[in-house]
Amino acid sequence: MQSMELEDYNHDSLLESVHLDVEHLFYDSDEPMESWQQLSRAFPRLRKLTFEDLGRVGGRKEVNAEFFQQFPNLSELEMPTRSRDKLSVRLEGVNPEHLANLEKLTLSQCRDEDLALLSSLPKLTELTVRLYQSSVNVVISDQSPLKVLKVGLESQVKALCCDLENSQLTSVVLGQLDYYDDGPTALSVNQLCLPSSLQEFTLDAHCIGKLPGAILGANQDLDQLTLNLGSAELSEDLLGELKELNRLTLTLSEPTPPLPAALFAKLTRATKFELKCEQTPISGLLLPHGMVVEDFNYFNASGALEQANALVLPELTRAWVFGLKGDQLDWLAHSPKLAQCNFVVKGKVSQMPELPALTSLTLQGAELEQLPTSVLGSSTIERLSLLSVSLPRLGDMSQMTALADVWIKPWRHEQASLPDQQDLIAIPALKSLRLDIEMKQFDPAWINLNAELDLDISNEKLAAEWQILKRSHLSDEESLGYLNILAPVYKPVELPSMPANFHLTMMAAKYNRFKAQHKAWLSQLAQHNQQQRPFGADSILFVSGRSGFKATELKAKAEEVGFSLSKKLDDKVTHILLGSAPKNIESFDLERHAIIDDSVLQQCFEANAPKFLQQQGGESMEASVLEMLASPDEASHKVAVQMLEQGGVTEAMRLPLFLILKTTADNSFRKQIKHLLAGMGDEAFQLAVNDRILFHNCRGLDDYGNLKGQGVMVDKLKKQRRKWGEVLCMEFAQLFFRRYGEGLIYVMLQKTPAELRLSMLESLVEGDCLNWRRGMGMDQIQEFWHKESQINLHWHPMHYLNNDSLLGAVKIEIPKELASGRTIRRLDLGNCLLSTLPKGADQFTEITSLSLAHNMLDSLPSAMTKFTQLEELDLSFNHFREFPKVLLKMPWLKKLDFRRATRPGLDEDYGSHYHKLRVPQAFLEACPDCEVLQD
Repeated sequence: MQSMELEDYNHDSLLESVHLDVEHLFYDSDEPMESWQQLSRAFPRLRKLTFEDLGRVGGRKEVNAEFFQQFPNLSELEMPTRSRDKLSVRLEGVNPEHLANLEKLTLSQCRDEDLALLSSLPKLTELTVRLYQSSVNVVISDQSPLKVLKVGLESQVKALCCDLENSQLTSVVLGQLDYYDDGPTALSVNQLCLPSSLQEFTLDAHCIGKLPGAILGANQDLDQLTLNLGSAELSEDLLGELKELNRLTLTLSEPTPPLPAALFAKLTRATKFELKCEQTPISGLLLPHGMVVEDFNYFNASGALEQANALVLPELTRAWVFGLKGDQLDWLAHSPKLAQCNFVVKGKVSQMPELPALTSLTLQGAELEQLPTSVLGSSTIERLSLLSVSLPRLGDMSQMTALADVWIKPWRHEQASLPDQQDLIAIPALKSLRLDIEMKQFDPAWINLNAELDLDISNEKLAAEWQILKRSHLSDEESLGYLNILAPVYKPVELPSMPANFHLTMMAAKYNRFKAQHKAWLSQLAQHNQQQRPFGADSILFVSGRSGFKATELKAKAEEVGFSLSKKLDDKVTHILLGSAPKNIESFDLERHAIIDDSVLQQCFEANAPKFLQQQGGESMEASVLEMLASPDEASHKVAVQMLEQGGVTEAMRLPLFLILKTTADNSFRKQIKHLLAGMGDEAFQLAVNDRILFHNCRGLDDYGNLKGQGVMVDKLKKQRRKWGEVLCMEFAQLFFRRYGEGLIYVMLQKTPAELRLSMLESLVEGDCLNWRRGMGMDQIQEFWHKESQINLHWHPMHYLNNDSLLGAVKIEIPKELASGRTIRRLDLGNCLLSTLPKGADQFTEITSLSLAHNMLDSLPSAMTKFTQLEELDLSFNHFREFPKVLLKMPWLKKLDFRRATRPGLDEDYGSHYHKLRVPQAFLEACPDCEVLQD
């Protein structure tokens, strides 16, 4: 059976063709059709039709006799059954012969009198309908072939009479059809008779009053019985002669009279038994002695199960019980097969029977002095959960040899409410400990836990740090001190000054949370050591971890400078070059060994053995290399890097190399550049060199064909401010702009008029022109744009050029310093995502030319009249709804470009549907000498 989906986008095209091979159609469109004949002509061989939505058919939005006339061969018809999605159905005048082939039918709505017609159909075995009259009468005769009946009742249904006693039904659902359904709010069930063939029955509705008795008739066994009721009063003989079933669910969602004492008296087996009440007293014995129940779920908000300890359930394997008292657990002694327990208990629990098969125990809300003796002595419990339990200590848990997982959640997540954690140490095979607490300090007991344990303390980072320290060479006392310092630290910048052992241990474990702090500590220590014990000739160097210097380079430098390299750390070593992921840290002696980093070593090399580019006289060659680094060609970059490996890197080359490092997609090339920059600059620069933040994929189109714009680059750079520092971020943005023509917007969006920012923005002054447009870089982005879709840029430039709004609102301010000390005659603010004149623009009162083209302006401010020398004004490709009235007050204008001045529609063109905004006659008369360009 080939299927097809008909939706809004393909509605007309599918109806224009004939699809002989389609037998199943999924219809989800609210587009109108001329008639049902139009659909049957396109799909003449349909056997199954599923409606999700429907538009008007011949002016009416309904399924009616004409529909069934056009589709007499349907075997399945489905419609949505939720109230908000339902389709109108009218069965008046339907010829029964047109329904004769239906085997499965789901109708959004119908009347109860229609059931006589539907239930008599010769092949129909499964029927789902929704009824909406206030009083519903459901009757199915013994002649009906129906096996499955689902009747959804609308909220306005108040009374139900249901006579199915003579039918052949095996499954019946009355009331709500799914979780999201809106069923009756107050339903009176006046008659309910079910057939002897029944296997599954569900009544899911808020019932009131007393339910009829013996609703199951002579049925003695069922597969499933579900009664989700409201405040209904239950008859003692409600279940009739029922003895066995696989699953019984009874829910009373509001206060009710007491549960009848003999309600379940005839039951001998309910494999899964669920009773959920809000306030229903249960004074008698709930279930008969010895009844077969394997899965027992009991919930009663009032906790009114008076004879709980009289329960005898010998086959019970799983129990979820909510609402018992602390002294109502003795009945468990009669359930030796019980493996899983989840109890919400009120009051004190002093004892609990031994359960030889118990593997999982959850206690909630109980009060204990310590865990019951039967629990502490259990060798079978594998999982223990204590949720909102009050107990000062756990007890001796050394005999709980199978216990692997412990979960403790104290009241209100208070750490002070935890039981004594020292008891956890005695658990022989503990693998996982979860503590739902608001961490205040690291408990001393936790430091003694097995390092392989999965510690979940809601602070994942602290748990990871505990594991690192636990596995390290540090003493428990020292580790505990560090962990208590780390407990309140949520951000790396909050870390106070820490001892060398802490930094070395975390670095050795390759833990990067405090990478910036490790770098800063190492840089300060290395500089201090260099002053106290300078590295140079006669020094003996041991390398620990990954350094930016290659082994071959260090050997060559050793010969040039005169120091020695040692392969082992002994008393002869004078200096340790500390790289990332250092080894042998437990052997470090900070009194004997001076720790240095790549930066200090690089300084020593440059001072004692500078390469030829780093020496005086290499300025001309340096200029040539800088020119190669500034080239857009990566091949030139690679040649330059080869030269620098021989000649050395000067200070002027650091930033150009840094730009290439961050923008190349070549991993091996990046490694070469990292090696060249090893040890150069301050710790922030070294952190930036060695991090994994890359910008090679920030431009062009994303995976969906949308412009990335500059937002990806700017957003990524913003996130590095704290690590790199503002100066390096701004310098990188400037270099990125020089290379690609975009990225300077990062600097332009800054609000602080720093000196560095001003010097960068001054590069936008070209003679007497301030070219703000070039700085914004939007023209460069459009090189990736589909040329045939340029009109969409005009329609919504912010949407296309500011993808995911990563640039924010793009509110820019032109610094007043750019106007001082120079004469600006031309101001280009085109393609700057402007919706209004930017702040600071009105200070350029001497301009003769102003471009505001390709923006989102829909009006102009009165401040425009300050431009008394303005001669040329470009307002093309904007969003004006009317001609700006302020222009009538500017008779000195000599040229006005007003083409495409208003916004087009999405995916439209500038043809007949485009609303052309005309320059009014009043302006033409006020400015007779002005050249006007308009549509």
